[in-house]
Amino acid sequence: MKAGGGPGPGREGADVRIGVDGGGTRSRALAGDREGRELGAAGGGPGLIDPAAPGDAAKAVAAVAREAAERARVRLPARALWAGLAGAGNEPARAAVEKELRGAGLARRVVVGSDVEAAHADAFGDGPGVLLVAGTGSVVRAVDPRGEVATAGGWGALLGDEGGGYGIGLDGVRAVLRSADGREPPTDLTDALLSETGAGGPRELAGWTAGASKGEIAALSVTVAKVSKTGDSVAARVVHRALYAVREHLEAVLGRTSGWGGRPPVALVGGLVREGGVLREAVAEAAAGAGYEVRREEVVPERGALRRAVGLGG
Repeated sequence: MKAGGGPGPGREGADVRIGVDGGGTRSRALAGDREGRELGAAGGGPGLIDPAAPGDAAKAVAAVAREAAERARVRLPARALWAGLAGAGNEPARAAVEKELRGAGLARRVVVGSDVEAAHADAFGDGPGVLLVAGTGSVVRAVDPRGEVATAGGWGALLGDEGGGYGIGLDGVRAVLRSADGREPPTDLTDALLSETGAGGPRELAGWTAGASKGEIAALSVTVAKVSKTGDSVAARVVHRALYAVREHLEAVLGRTSGWGGRPPVALVGGLVREGGVLREAVAEAAAGAGYEVRREEVVPERGALRRAVGLGG
């Protein structure tokens, strides 16, 4: 099948389910059979739902879903598509994306949920557990043994994202600007972020930030974290504030859930805390200090989205 959706040789779509995970930096899709066995995968651009332009997320989902189907040699429409997208908490925008996807001929049944739900499904299935997301954005979601759900964070770039890549990257830029004013000591973050962005000085850095995407600013968090590990006090304070926010999120959901019967399990997902991520060990330590048992298994959100799609497909 070509990416445009035309017929081609291969498996009938009625036997296939598609799961999609979309965040502020990229989107990923898995096509699988009725048992959830993976048949094809694809990756693409950001799948974050922008309330001002929800159609952009729908286009990103459609593109990676079609590519995954092509790689699986599947003729669309599939039996079911379940897409977990960042920003799905805005109900009108979520509904608009779902409506557009239903009209795209991708699947007979389409549901749009959140990227956090997709990751939780991979980490814990339908069971209890706590998911800590530290990627472009940040959120903690707990499902306790009674089935009660509590979340902390996830309020988006303008009002939240403390402890996520966007928040750390933006705080790093602010620290450089404060240093230029003399409100912070001289910091190696200045040269590091100027080099990373190609800016000629703090004022150019401010201009670059004003025009940068959420993903571009979030990418600076890796540089901030690396500089913090060299002993730079300014960068270390940026990271400390992020870790403090992460612990606050964890303590908040622990206080609003019950019935654990021990240390609740927490799984980590997102670019900053995946295996080898620059803040994985620091965040794991913060979680353990807040009373959690940290799971080391990798969380694959698109695999969780495929699991949800299998549940829809009958």
